[in-house]
Amino acid sequence: MVAGVTNRGQSRLYAAVLAFATAAFAALAGAVLFLETADRMDVRFVTWVHATAPSGLVDTMRVLTYLGSAVVLGPLAIVVGLLLARRGRPAAGLFVVLAFAGSQAVDQLLKALFRRGRPELEDPVVQLTTYAFPSGHAFGATATVGALALVLISSNADRNRRVALLGGAAGLILVVAASRVIVGAHFLLDVSAGIAGGVALLTALLLFFERTRRPVLRVGLSGQEQPQSTGLDA
Repeated sequence: MVAGVTNRGQSRLYAAVLAFATAAFAALAGAVLFLETADRMDVRFVTWVHATAPSGLVDTMRVLTYLGSAVVLGPLAIVVGLLLARRGRPAAGLFVVLAFAGSQAVDQLLKALFRRGRPELEDPVVQLTTYAFPSGHAFGATATVGALALVLISSNADRNRRVALLGGAAGLILVVAASRVIVGAHFLLDVSAGIAGGVALLTALLLFFERTRRPVLRVGLSGQEQPQSTGLDA
C-alpha cells in the first residue's frame, strides 16, 4: 500500500514537471514564431553580447561550449550507462543513455520543424549553417548531465553532497547555454528552449520508467524513498 502511494506521488510530480517544462517550451516557441518584438530583442541581445564580451571570456567559452557537444556527452552517457549496468542498476544506465540519445533525436526534429536561422553577426566567432531553435548543446547538456546528476543524487544520502551535485550540474548546464550565446551560435530563446526541452525529456523518461515499475532513482524528486523494484533494478 505504501509503495503504491509512493509511486502515485512520484508519477504526479513527474507529470507536473513535464507539463510545466512543455508549457515553457511552447511559450518560447510561440515567441519565436509569432512575436516580432521577442525576435528583435533576441537579435539585439546577442548582438550586444557579441560586441561587449571580453576576448578572454569568448576564448574560454569557445572551449567550454564543447561540454555540451555530442562528442563529449555521447561517450560520457555510454560509459556511465555501462558502469551503472555493471553495478546492478541497468534501468538507471538505460535512463542516462536514453536521455542523451533522445535529446539528440528530438532536437534535430525540432530544428527541422522551426527552421530558425542562426545569428548574423559581424566578424562571427563561429559560423554554422544548421538551424538554431532549440539549442542542441543546451538540450543535450540538460538531458544528459541532468540524468547523471539525478542518478548520483538519488544514490547519495548526504544532503550537502546532494545539494552540491545538483548545483554543479545546474551550473554546468548554464555555462554551456551561456557559451552558445557568447560565441554567437544561438539566440537567448534558443538556449532557453533547449533547457526547457531537456527538462521535459528527463521527466518524460522518469515517468515512463516509473509507470513500468522500473524506477531509476532510489530517492525520487519529491525526496521519498523509492520502493524496491521487481524489474530491472535491485
